[in-house]
Amino acid sequence: MLAAAPMSRSDWTVVAALVGVMLIAVFQSIAYYQLANVLPIWLQQHADLNAGGFQIPVPWYASIDPLASMISVPFLFGLWRRQARKSGSEPSDLGKIGLGAWVCAVANLVLVGAIAAAGNRPVLWLWPFLYCVLQGVGFIYYWPTLLALVSRCAPAKVNATMMGICFLTLFVANNLIGWIGTFYEQMTPFSFWLMHAGIAAAGGILILLFGPLLRRVLEPRETQRLRPAAMTEEVER
Repeated sequence: MLAAAPMSRSDWTVVAALVGVMLIAVFQSIAYYQLANVLPIWLQQHADLNAGGFQIPVPWYASIDPLASMISVPFLFGLWRRQARKSGSEPSDLGKIGLGAWVCAVANLVLVGAIAAAGNRPVLWLWPFLYCVLQGVGFIYYWPTLLALVSRCAPAKVNATMMGICFLTLFVANNLIGWIGTFYEQMTPFSFWLMHAGIAAAGGILILLFGPLLRRVLEPRETQRLRPAAMTEEVER
């Protein structure tokens, strides 16, 4: 039996690039998943959940972002197809991951703006609702795209392992979320959510800074994976 060929230097470079993208995704994951940690406490303390005489239960807000994620999928596919027709290609995977970070940042800024506008009054239920909707859209931009990027680009010998490592992104983010959440009692709500807007924006900034380098490593690998599929489709035609 022939021994399996060892990983090449190029393979290890791709692995390193993918780990780099995963580390960047930790930032938007922190900004996103805080909605399941501190947001319910903030809603109880600082939100006016009375909508036309109906008191919105706090747990209902936990279902808004996954619903927004599912509803946004066909609209985002349509947007990406339209962008592809106009510019010749839809946003790259790294671009989508970066956009996800910016959407999560904007979601947190919605709370920041609502808190500033409300002053000492409770924040109207509509603004945390919009926050959750935007977080759901941001999640669709960055997380499924990250999984797809790792699946396509990771070397075959470690593809399954890299997919498992990808989920460690959430493990790291959730541990950091718990630690960062302890600062809630020491900060004003305005400062707390502004901090999370900054954390999400850091993910977007890192994509802008390191995106060109990461693309040079990962895009050739994506092209190699996609070419056989394109050839098969051409033959079937």
